Amino acid sequence: MKTNWDRRIFSLVLCLALVLTGFPVAVYAQEAQPAGEITGSGAVENETPIEVDVAEAEDVPVDGSFTLTDDGEPVLEVKHQNELAVTGAYDGTMMNGFYTADFVMPDTGYNVFLTGLTKNNVARIKQAIIDNYVEGKLFEMKNLGFIDVEKTWYGGDDSLMCVAAAASNMLVGSGWAAQAGFTNSDDVFERFIEAFPNEGAYSTMEPHIPWFFSGFSRYWSYDSPGFGGYLPQYDLGNTDLMDSYDFDDETEAIYNRLREGYTASINLSLYRFEDHEQFGAHAVTLWGFVTDPNYPADSKEHYKYIFVTDSDSNLAKKGKDRRTAPDVMSMIPIEYKDMFNTGNKYYWYSDPPVCDVKIRSAYTLRPYSPDIPYETSLDATLNRATTSDITISALVVTNKPMNEERFDELDDEEIVSDPSFWSEEYKPYVSWKMSTGRDGKVFDSGKTIYFCPYLENQTKVEHINQGGGLSTRLTVTDAEGYVVFQKDYELPESISFRHADSGSTYPRLFYSFKAQLPPGNYTATAEFNPNHTAPEALYMNNTKSFDFKVKGNQLLGDADFDGNITIFDVSLIQRVLAGLKNPTASIKKLGDVDQNDDLDVVDVTQLQRWLLGLDQELNIGKKV
Repeated sequence: MKTNWDRRIFSLVLCLALVLTGFPVAVYAQEAQPAGEITGSGAVENETPIEVDVAEAEDVPVDGSFTLTDDGEPVLEVKHQNELAVTGAYDGTMMNGFYTADFVMPDTGYNVFLTGLTKNNVARIKQAIIDNYVEGKLFEMKNLGFIDVEKTWYGGDDSLMCVAAAASNMLVGSGWAAQAGFTNSDDVFERFIEAFPNEGAYSTMEPHIPWFFSGFSRYWSYDSPGFGGYLPQYDLGNTDLMDSYDFDDETEAIYNRLREGYTASINLSLYRFEDHEQFGAHAVTLWGFVTDPNYPADSKEHYKYIFVTDSDSNLAKKGKDRRTAPDVMSMIPIEYKDMFNTGNKYYWYSDPPVCDVKIRSAYTLRPYSPDIPYETSLDATLNRATTSDITISALVVTNKPMNEERFDELDDEEIVSDPSFWSEEYKPYVSWKMSTGRDGKVFDSGKTIYFCPYLENQTKVEHINQGGGLSTRLTVTDAEGYVVFQKDYELPESISFRHADSGSTYPRLFYSFKAQLPPGNYTATAEFNPNHTAPEALYMNNTKSFDFKVKGNQLLGDADFDGNITIFDVSLIQRVLAGLKNPTASIKKLGDVDQNDDLDVVDVTQLQRWLLGLDQELNIGKKV
């Protein structure tokens, strides 16, 4: 039996933590009902998911993954996650486990996904589903205890620290706080209060989470002398632990990150109702979405609500402990629209109580896993306060550097070592995707390829290569792992690596190796200070790799465009025909071996026969 879900249960509790003018603003909010203390013992290891009908589900324990069904159709799917992430760092005890929940909202058909749930949360959702489907009661999720650190009453020493509060929730939900010995977000938040001034911050990517890991925050001053971070062995910048997203353009990516176990926060801009002027900003923690399956996942209409916890939703009363404040989740309706008739659309809270709220951006934190790389070298100091940390922040592979004529002057040199190249003025073209290795690149054979590692000092300790000794090595390997090119470059003496607060947000030092390579698939790897000649906080971030391809002549039958005709070309065409891969222009051209302008099974058969030495009169293997 199903009932109408007529009442929307919103804890629309919005407050202002970071104000553009620098002054806190008082905002009155709807009072939310208190929620009980949340406890739990985690989940059973190596569990087998349980599937049970809602009519028989009341006595099913919530100890792990399970699925509730109604007439065979799933109505609630719960998965335990981050089991390794919640293991205590010191004594190995199990902290509270976290769960995700998938279910369909009664009658609306909307899909709900929530993460960061405790065992108790899951039990409440399960009972609400049962009450609705079996007993016809109203489906409700209010008063759901959550990972929700609260600030104190207006005027306290944390009144502008909403970003720190969101960072605290993210660290707990992702399991990193447990690795540092913390069991709840309140303790993490109070550590931030001790270390940072009561000021707003732009995002959770700076300064709180980097400081939590390494004791170092690039763009922030803090009062914690001698503190070297709780997890200094990890490199937050070069292991994709954190990432930023534009909420309007990358909503689907944010949603998928939550499903992968990441925690997230969102930045909000606040506008006055009366004059549409922005007067403040805020940050909240994002835990889930409500989506409309009638629209595709990449459409703006797909996303209907978000689930957040807000550090201002239940401010601890003056003189009271923040731990006694209710932990409340809010379900916020959102809408993609042109709010002020400016011709520009954004996601907004669609029914805000006190001011207009625009969603700007999101920041995600990868969940802890023992598989995440960390520093293992005994030579590393792990101390960014006293030791520099030079990293290869980008490896640009290009055949069109800026100021190309300057490179051409050194055509007889395999390595560009002219000191004048150690300058921002002569940097090659850099795109973000290229610099992080997210996007491969294809070069024509016979062209000179430049390999440009960018060096950046991630600390405030300036490093001068006094007396020399520092070097960088470039190694290029082919698809089989064989080294086809390797060069070492001794950096010029007295080269100074500027420290991170020198005013530059991008690495300043670069140089270039160059080479010409035959057709094939390659990986370029740059290594800085490979022999640990100079002490550094970390050495693990001294390496950067980039995959690229050098194409040869276009040969009929060479569907994968690697310069050779092999069984892999047959497999590629078969995958295209099976709908497992999109047909590119080159696949359609080079895979059409009978040249009838149609890629089909006949082409597969002819290519297979040619590889067996049959039908050699075909044009397969000839230039096209």
